[in-house]
Amino acid sequence: MTLQPATTSPAPPALGGVHHIAQVTSCPEETLRFYRDTLGFPLLHTVSATGWLSNDYPDFIHFFFGLGKGCHLAFFYFFSDPDEKPPSALIRQSKHIAFTVDTEEELRNWRERLKSHGIKVTPPLTHELVESIYFEDPNGIQLEIARPLRAFTDIDARDAELTLDALLSVLKSPDPTLRNVWRRKGELVQDRIRTEEP
Repeated sequence: MTLQPATTSPAPPALGGVHHIAQVTSCPEETLRFYRDTLGFPLLHTVSATGWLSNDYPDFIHFFFGLGKGCHLAFFYFFSDPDEKPPSALIRQSKHIAFTVDTEEELRNWRERLKSHGIKVTPPLTHELVESIYFEDPNGIQLEIARPLRAFTDIDARDAELTLDALLSVLKSPDPTLRNVWRRKGELVQDRIRTEEP
């Protein structure tokens, strides 16, 4: 017996493959060493934010490794009370698969297609270097369709290295917060400027 589609609809817009797969880490130093140093995946970009979707959303750093051919592996590190783990709902929501499209029109067409099939989907959200829509599959797996606004560059990679260096330094301090990561990153930038001056 062959399972037939429930409805006949036009073919979906094309996808360009997987943009990234996102996971959550509680050990960013070991994660960095394993993926960058052991496996050789270059660290390409970081996003750090407070109050991302709501005021009670925890501060985080989201860092991306290159896998080649426009594919990435990303990790979230959440700042929380050392005695508390991030809530399981937050971890479930953070773990996701992001597919890629090339144009704004393709992203909008995907959103309309999902809505026409009764799937709850977010409006397009622009964050850092991508514009994305989010939705869930029937298993509760978070999915994203992302339109890169530009490719990651060497400047993004240098910024990512500074951000992760600052994070690892601050995690050894008595006050490991995102604000202190930003403060430490500023110090690292100043140090780099001083060493590069003639």
